[in-house]
Amino acid sequence: MNPKNLVIGLLIACGLIAAAPLLIPYNLFKGDLEKKLSAINHGATTISNVSFSYSPTPIFSLENVIIENAETAKMSEVIIPVTSYNLLNFGSHLRDVVVRHGEFSRSFAIDLPKRLKTNPSGGFKIDRLKLEQATVKLDAKVIGPIDGELRFKSSGEIDELLISADQGRAELQLQPAEAGHFKVQLNAKSWELPLGYPVKFDFLKLMGTANLDGIQISDIRGDLYGGLITGSAQLSWGDEWQLTGQLFGKNIHVEPLITLFSPITRSTGRMNSDATFRYKSANYNQLFKQPMIQGRFVVQEGTLHNFDLITPLKSQSPSVQRRGGQTNFNTLSGGIVINGSAVNLQSVILESGKFRSTGNLLIRDGKIAGSVSSQIAAGAVTVSNALNVTGALDAPELRSGGANRPQSATVNNGEATPEAPRE
Repeated sequence: MNPKNLVIGLLIACGLIAAAPLLIPYNLFKGDLEKKLSAINHGATTISNVSFSYSPTPIFSLENVIIENAETAKMSEVIIPVTSYNLLNFGSHLRDVVVRHGEFSRSFAIDLPKRLKTNPSGGFKIDRLKLEQATVKLDAKVIGPIDGELRFKSSGEIDELLISADQGRAELQLQPAEAGHFKVQLNAKSWELPLGYPVKFDFLKLMGTANLDGIQISDIRGDLYGGLITGSAQLSWGDEWQLTGQLFGKNIHVEPLITLFSPITRSTGRMNSDATFRYKSANYNQLFKQPMIQGRFVVQEGTLHNFDLITPLKSQSPSVQRRGGQTNFNTLSGGIVINGSAVNLQSVILESGKFRSTGNLLIRDGKIAGSVSSQIAAGAVTVSNALNVTGALDAPELRSGGANRPQSATVNNGEATPEAPRE
């Protein structure tokens, strides 16, 4: 035989073998596949089309898969990879099945552990199932789209659902518990919690349980700006989305936290705090748009930048001080109320040795307004004043009517007034 003809014949044979999977009418097997899928999920399943593709890797594609009806479960595509594992375990196991654009009802999602439960003595089993852009319908609301991976135990039962977010910085783990309930755990590193302000946690862990109505977060622990955050929360999605809870902060570096709101007017020091919060919205996408937070704080051994509260005490004449300066303190404490874009600082007290200031401030849309009363005691003499605070947060104006000084505190016979504490 001519060697050239032999090579051509081999190439043609290889081409026919390679093309054969593309020429087979796989829809002839659609009925058998529908029966197999119906047995796996315990619901009547239909497939609109079955196809095969080599690119980018060999896969079977099941298109427009519906379980029971479109309102219960609908998937635009179910992909079964042609791998050595799936070929060697054909008819008993499948691994790395991908479900794309799945839309599931709330009852179907809750019943999934039951639906995919396999008889330990036999039956078809799935080892790993990936979800891409999956959503769960909650009446008029929708959770998702999410990407995740369902992992199964050797018995065939669901072990856990892993959902990854923010390029892998956050991972949500759900595990079936008692009927209709799931254990929930969130682990995150270098992650901004989406609470309306870009507060970045070095590490965050949330643990709780979920059911048809929401998630109860029993334990919150996080590392934030060198300190510790603990607390609890509850997320519900009944008539509206609502997130409520409480947080406790200990030994937090306050400067990077305040810098998120104002890079110029800020403070240093270590802060202990507690706060309650509530977020409400008709849909999830708007949930964190209107924060409602109320709490208390105490900052130890720091400096208040861009607020010089001592210089106005040195003059009995009216004055206006614009931007700059600083005030050292031993403690800075007060209450805080955040309602939407408005921040109220209430009953704020700054103490530094014999110097003390109290005040109330409102910050809204980058502007600041309020009043501060200060006094310094030197022996039996007390010097005090009152300040009106106005202007922009980054450039506040301190307007003083002049310091109130008893006659004995004024300059007499060359003796100076009591010295203000070191700034």
